Amino acid sequence: MKTNVLTFALVLMSLTANAQQKAKTFSITPKAGITASSFSGNMWATISYVIIPEGHYNMYYDGIYGSQPVDESTLIRAGAMGFGDIKNKVGFTIGAEGQYQFTSVVGLSLGAFYTQEGAAYNTKGHYSDFDGVKVSIKDDLKIHLNCITVPVLANVYVWKGLALKAGLQPEFAIGKKTKGDVTIDFERQAFKAVSSDADIKSFSLSLPIGMSYEYKHVVADLRYSFGLTDLHKNKDEGIGGNSSAHNRVLTFTLGYKFP
Repeated sequence: MKTNVLTFALVLMSLTANAQQKAKTFSITPKAGITASSFSGNMWATISYVIIPEGHYNMYYDGIYGSQPVDESTLIRAGAMGFGDIKNKVGFTIGAEGQYQFTSVVGLSLGAFYTQEGAAYNTKGHYSDFDGVKVSIKDDLKIHLNCITVPVLANVYVWKGLALKAGLQPEFAIGKKTKGDVTIDFERQAFKAVSSDADIKSFSLSLPIGMSYEYKHVVADLRYSFGLTDLHKNKDEGIGGNSSAHNRVLTFTLGYKFP
């Protein structure tokens, strides 16, 4: 056992000795790349509708009213459909990170990125409710989260330009939309649905972990972010009950490191 521990220590010392990072230096690395994101737990994409008499705006869709005020006494049909079959949604990210190298092995970075997150849902098809309202969805519904992410990471260089990293990442959702090609049909009248606000908190916190490799100032970075805070704004309301949901985001970027 002692021999194994000693061997591991010697290997680790050998790797970090070859990290070749200059201590007490500062660098800035602009980066851009792609994301693959989804939600863990229960986060439903919801279609809600209200159909009212002719002369009024004909539909309410998941939080968006028309230009006319809705008089509840004139309502004909109202309902909602929820979809929870989640899959990954592809997006992009762009931003920059600044890093201070405390020693040849350990550095601390702070970044700011515009990042597309959210999820897609398997929703293609035709659906009917008990009131005779028909809902047609031509493509997958998607929840689009446009976020400003601020990763704060410890970077440990284990071999030449290879670094392992972990930290915390505050995220600020500046856009939260549910979108899809949706048609509501009732009594031979068809109405197109519009995008709507997703019922998601504007602030969340994630735990990013990953690794990067630097070669001649070009940095390839792969990291995975686990959401730590529940995303539901109104947890006890709507479809899905009081269950929680968290961000899950895989990010790959390329950047150039300026000393």
